[in-house]
Amino acid sequence: MKIWIAMCSGNDAAWSQWTSNLAEWLKDTMTTYASGCDGPVRMAEFQYRYERHGRKTREEGLGAACVLDGWLKHAQCGQIWGDHMPMGTRHQLLQTFNQHPEGMMQSSSGDFTLSVWDRERETLCIGSDVYGSRPIYYWISPEQELFVSSDLRALLHVHHIPFDIDYERCLLYLSSQYAVGENNFEANTFFKGICKIPAATIARWNNGRWTLNTYWGMHNLLNLENIQQDAAPMFRNAMIEAVGDRLHHSTSIVEVSGGLDSAAVLAAAIAGGHKERVLGVNISFSGEDMVQSNDMDLVRRLFQDLQMPSIIILGDNTLKMPNAELGRDPLWFLDGPDPRANVLINEMYTAIANEFGTDAGLTGEGGDFLFTGEEYVLDSLIRQRKWKEMLHTLWAWSDQKLGKAIQLGAAYGLAPFIPVVNDRMYYKLAWSDSEYEMPEYFTQAHMARERSAQRDDYMRYKQSKPFKYWGKRYHYDYTWPRASYLDAVGVSMQSMHPFFDRRMMELSFSVPTEQHYDVLRGEVDNYYGTKMLIRKAFTDILPTYLHNRVTKTSYAHMARKSLLNERSNLLQLFDRSEEVLLHQLEVINKHKFWEHLLGTLIRVSDTNNDLGMSYQYLRMVISMEIWLREMSKGKAAVLERAKPRSPRWLADIEIVGELQQFKEIKNHSFMTGV
Repeated sequence: MKIWIAMCSGNDAAWSQWTSNLAEWLKDTMTTYASGCDGPVRMAEFQYRYERHGRKTREEGLGAACVLDGWLKHAQCGQIWGDHMPMGTRHQLLQTFNQHPEGMMQSSSGDFTLSVWDRERETLCIGSDVYGSRPIYYWISPEQELFVSSDLRALLHVHHIPFDIDYERCLLYLSSQYAVGENNFEANTFFKGICKIPAATIARWNNGRWTLNTYWGMHNLLNLENIQQDAAPMFRNAMIEAVGDRLHHSTSIVEVSGGLDSAAVLAAAIAGGHKERVLGVNISFSGEDMVQSNDMDLVRRLFQDLQMPSIIILGDNTLKMPNAELGRDPLWFLDGPDPRANVLINEMYTAIANEFGTDAGLTGEGGDFLFTGEEYVLDSLIRQRKWKEMLHTLWAWSDQKLGKAIQLGAAYGLAPFIPVVNDRMYYKLAWSDSEYEMPEYFTQAHMARERSAQRDDYMRYKQSKPFKYWGKRYHYDYTWPRASYLDAVGVSMQSMHPFFDRRMMELSFSVPTEQHYDVLRGEVDNYYGTKMLIRKAFTDILPTYLHNRVTKTSYAHMARKSLLNERSNLLQLFDRSEEVLLHQLEVINKHKFWEHLLGTLIRVSDTNNDLGMSYQYLRMVISMEIWLREMSKGKAAVLERAKPRSPRWLADIEIVGELQQFKEIKNHSFMTGV
């Protein structure tokens, strides 16, 4: 794993202090330190591992004013990995980038962050990949000095960067825009003055002036031609390439949930001839009360049918509210509360990765956003002048009932072509059901904040109007803004997301909606009609019970279980005699919240109660209160908690098949074999 930093300033004392602080902080885990300078620019890379096994830190020079984290692929440079970048490769990357920055980035693939010094133009350039799958943070001093890093924790080691919480930004996090939907702050953080580089952006610093230029986005997607032939073979080939490009290590973990998205990643690895280089890892639950959130039997059968030695994590013990007992769990997510449903399982993934000598994993994130689809097919067929197919689809979709056909035809066929009706009808059909009533424990001041957030959401949906096809609008609105969990710094196993590859995203927007969603299959079950390209692409590898899954697994009961496991800690945390920061900030009424929390904790004993959407608000309040209390301890305490440490084994595991790698590894008492 790597942290890179860059500074544009002639202040040698500040640079020396910054690098010394970071080296001291990483001394127990750092394996390589490389640094260099060119004119006013200083750059450094710190590589570290959780298991060092007593190795000494290797110090070397960068050789060129260019740093990269992750991986990048470009026709002229080839494929470059940041964890091993020879001097010649570093020079080639520097030269190619400086020749035509926007053109190079637009034609590149990868999960990366990049910083390059253009000596000729005296400009420091910082680039994010097309989806911003890794964060880049920066701070500008009053003296116009620029500090940049791929890790927020590194910036906090700069002595004169203030540790100043942006409370207004924190409180916005509690609105439905963030608590219920997928959203992030894009260019902002919860710390005043510390900002992020947006996705698909080249940021330039020249003579104390800062400019941001987007090199890829909506305009590129709008210019894509519709694919008229069957796109399933194209999806298969693109997925094989996107997955294969990410298999750099001798072993890479593929997170297999039992759903279609992660199964497609696994199948692409097998189809690409990489079966021996991937380890399937699944999280399931052994408790009988978690049966509705348990795909263990299906995943075990999948691993056995594919003859793939794999691991199933039994994650019952990880279903907790992180830090509900303050000071218990490592604070690994600094840029606000970690929004992931089962945070501690990431530590378990990292522990398994360490056993296999890797720090890389592939996920199925993005499949839901890009290749799912909804019932927006009629306007697509009309725009393509496929009249016969449109009439056949409409008649079959309406069960051959004239009244229903007229109703569906008007809503999904005519409305997109009527300017006044188009936007309102699209919002009503696609997004109005995402608005939820706020719980009564929120104050009137916060209710006003919520109303403002809803207006912002509506304006964001209107911005996707250039996509005339409702299905493509839906994909765009669903994919952007990015999910906030992507802003987690890479302190656990590094995750790569093949679905967020530029090639995969462009393919998604090239495919007409009717190839993404089958309205007739959707009549059986909505999920059964979605993700048609994923279902068709790997039928030779994935068994029928997987690629023809009718229902989607519900993880709602993970929420119930986490509250059940944390009842005593949560009651202590929000005890009415305690000072509640969100009450002091006039966000919640702590007395009303206490009553709501108490009632919820009583209801969680009912195994049939999935808590509904009110849980999302409850979780955000709990998480934000905990995060604010942790931050109130000050910078030194936060950095000590956030220091890289060896991950803990937090769960039992079940091994499916024979795993040769485990033969020489210490005998864990929690292992069982199948």
